[in-house]
Amino acid sequence: MPNDGSYLDELQQQYGSTFEQLGKIEKLLLLHSVVQNLLNAEVNVSGTNAAVNALSTVSPIVQGLHKRVHIGEHLGLAEALINQLKYQR
Repeated sequence: MPNDGSYLDELQQQYGSTFEQLGKIEKLLLLHSVVQNLLNAEVNVSGTNAAVNALSTVSPIVQGLHKRVHIGEHLGLAEALINQLKYQR
């Protein structure tokens, strides 16, 4: 919430409500950090075995994305995954 004194409020005041004062690399680094935090939290809840199984499933997909999906499509894919994760139970 604006003006609630939270760290997110401080960031909005410093960098704009949509982080418009940050560059593309800075935003990608922030996104990477947020996703890493979410992944770590999920692994803590689900356990290491679930993470290992998930990694074996995802590894070939990641290789295929790297080789066969144009970089211009990656941000849309990230957006789709984020939207799915927001509503997944």
